Amino acid sequence: MRSAALLLVVLLVSGVSSSIGRAAPAATPDASDIPGVYECQGTGADGKPYRGAVIIEPDGSRFVVRWIIASELTAIGVGVREANMLAVSFFGPDSGGVVLYRIDGQKLIGHWSAPLAAGQVFEETLTRMADPPASSPTNPSVPEAAPRPRPSRARPLGPGSPI
Repeated sequence: MRSAALLLVVLLVSGVSSSIGRAAPAATPDASDIPGVYECQGTGADGKPYRGAVIIEPDGSRFVVRWIIASELTAIGVGVREANMLAVSFFGPDSGGVVLYRIDGQKLIGHWSAPLAAGQVFEETLTRMADPPASSPTNPSVPEAAPRPRPSRARPLGPGSPI
């Protein structure tokens, strides 16, 4: 009797769990909903808030991302999308790192870290302001696209941290 009851519970649980997630089919992400110009707000590794602009442009199956803070290109990155997530590896004159954004309508809610961040993860939110510029993205390997080198300060900077 006990084994029959256990079997019934297993069948019920497996039937319920197999129907979870079937209520509404997931919408297929559209790659055209990411490119654009965004207002950037975040917290730097120094604990201070920063603001600026981020430009995201398509480049084949990936995205080129540029952070502009205080009228200067502070970081450039390359990103890939999977469902409602955008992962970007970035570099700037003083540091590099990774940021993972969750796509939430017109916002990208991100968490970033850098090698010198002492194990910390910081936040950054991008709010869409406009469509991307009409020009094609600049190849990050072209020297003109890279931020100009500056002496290292041996502190972690986020993608939008002021330099």
